[in-house]
Amino acid sequence: MKYIKQPKRHIVLDDFEWRALVKGINEYRKQVIDGDGCVEVVNELLLKIIDAPTKKIKIMEVSK
Repeated sequence: MKYIKQPKRHIVLDDFEWRALVKGINEYRKQVIDGDGCVEVVNELLLKIIDAPTKKIKIMEVSK
């Protein structure tokens, strides 16, 4: 069996954006539950986002 290496994606979010993402996925999870759908995949995604490690980065502003 051959495994294909999947690319990883990294995004930079501030606290507001991160909270909005978690809230949006949680709202989608509620819709799936109301529609009697399977929420396992959504739960896994939500846990990945909540448990994602944080890293401090420096952002430099360029003034013209």
